[in-house]
Amino acid sequence: MSTLHKQLQAVKEELARMAGLVEKAIHEASQALASRNVELARAIIRGDRPIDLIQNEVENRCLTLMATQQPVAVDLRFLYASMLICGYLERMGDQAKNVARRVLALAKLAPDQTPLALLTMAEVAKEMARDCLDAIARGDVKLAQQVVDRDDELDDLDGQFLEDMIQWMTDERRVVRRGVEYILVARALERIGDEATNIGEQVVFLVSGQVLRHIEHTAEGPPPSQEQ
Repeated sequence: MSTLHKQLQAVKEELARMAGLVEKAIHEASQALASRNVELARAIIRGDRPIDLIQNEVENRCLTLMATQQPVAVDLRFLYASMLICGYLERMGDQAKNVARRVLALAKLAPDQTPLALLTMAEVAKEMARDCLDAIARGDVKLAQQVVDRDDELDDLDGQFLEDMIQWMTDERRVVRRGVEYILVARALERIGDEATNIGEQVVFLVSGQVLRHIEHTAEGPPPSQEQ
């Protein structure tokens, strides 16, 4: 195995480790939200730093390889996509941390049951995160496309939840603080879905060379691969 391919394998392994930490953070954020588990929320916040450090390591490796090994074709595409995916993963971890912070804020308020719509959003975001990370590991274009296609579902849930919360806070002014915290949770969950979608698009690009961003999909599906 050449030096370049050994280094590419190291990048893959670091990305996989980072993805595992991010998936764990999102899963635990969903649990903390449902149960108002303060200790779990604090652990999620503490766990964000290792994700940041891996991002630095992966980006530095990729830049060094681009500068010193002059990769071409598939290898160059892998390094480019890896840097983007790394950034999206880091932001997913940040959003899990944001949910955890909101759990800490909610725990200080009078006990209340977490809205079912918010738990539904958390479940969709968690599934999208899991599927996009599985798509990375397997190079699965079909699964990546399914993640991209689910983005509208989470956007719609977020829009409806925002309307419901505004109406609720209008009717019940004494719960405005709680409503604001719920809205911030919903926004963080929606952004997890956005980052999962971004990763799905990069998996499609990495495997097939096809760029999904800014393309209008038709009933016949996305355009054919650009691979020769």
